[in-house]
Amino acid sequence: MKLTVATGDYAHTRPLAGKALADEARRDLELVWLPGRPGAIFRDALGKDAPFDVAEMSLATAWALVDRRDRRFVALPAFPSRMYRLSAFYVGDGVDAPEDLAGGRMGVVRYGQTAAVWARALLEERFGLSAADMQWWVTERQDFEPPGLTLHDAGSMEKLEAMLLQGRLHCLLATSVPKAYLEGRVRRLFPDWAADELSLYRESGCLPIMHTIIVKTALIETNPWLPSALMSRFEAAKRVALDWLADTDATSLPVPLQHAWIDTAAGSRGEDLWPYGIAPNQDILDKFADHMHAQGLTSRRVSPDEVFHPA
Repeated sequence: MKLTVATGDYAHTRPLAGKALADEARRDLELVWLPGRPGAIFRDALGKDAPFDVAEMSLATAWALVDRRDRRFVALPAFPSRMYRLSAFYVGDGVDAPEDLAGGRMGVVRYGQTAAVWARALLEERFGLSAADMQWWVTERQDFEPPGLTLHDAGSMEKLEAMLLQGRLHCLLATSVPKAYLEGRVRRLFPDWAADELSLYRESGCLPIMHTIIVKTALIETNPWLPSALMSRFEAAKRVALDWLADTDATSLPVPLQHAWIDTAAGSRGEDLWPYGIAPNQDILDKFADHMHAQGLTSRRVSPDEVFHPA
């Protein structure tokens, strides 16, 4: 059985391309790994032709699919992207602290993107700021948006950046570094974001989940063994990557202090730096379910057990 698997080009998914991960129980399962930009993969995977058998997907979209009773796909509890987003808040003059955003004007590509869900949760939990009291400008609309909240169309990320520079936005949430920041024309709201994120990681012991993996439902219905086999391959690929990163014979990445950062993370998390599965991530998945419903992105609280195959 040959399946196409589309994910970002990550150290922990690259081993999927090789035959070394084939387990004895399912040597007949062949994976054709197709690396790409996650955003493009999301759009293609959900498109009319749905070219991939298995694909990386936004966590928020996985939740929304279940809420809308879209049964084309089943999510697996493998999480190729996890990170805090303190570095994603960009501000101009007049905003010096998170509290200055109260009732402010915010810009984001998509209101329902996973990074924005976690960002709004941070503002509410840490600083008591309500997203419903803010005004929101977006560049893309989605099928799942909060009822009763007016979203303003900005047109493009360039226009959002221009609005921030003109003082028409108080804050821009951007997962990629804006050009205006590289030019020194805007600032990060959290200047010590790396230290702040490390503090959050030490406090919670886990990272917010950004992306998951979806599989075509029809494949699972005809091959009930498939979820377990796929999870086994994703786990094996992750182990290869972690061993590669932890090898102290030489640095595997062209960055300083690689192994010092790994030791710091291991001391906070324990042995499993990047856990897959529902149970090891129950707390963070439950929080996400709460945030999706509280932010009006699902019509009810959709539990993690409804979203993910038990695999």
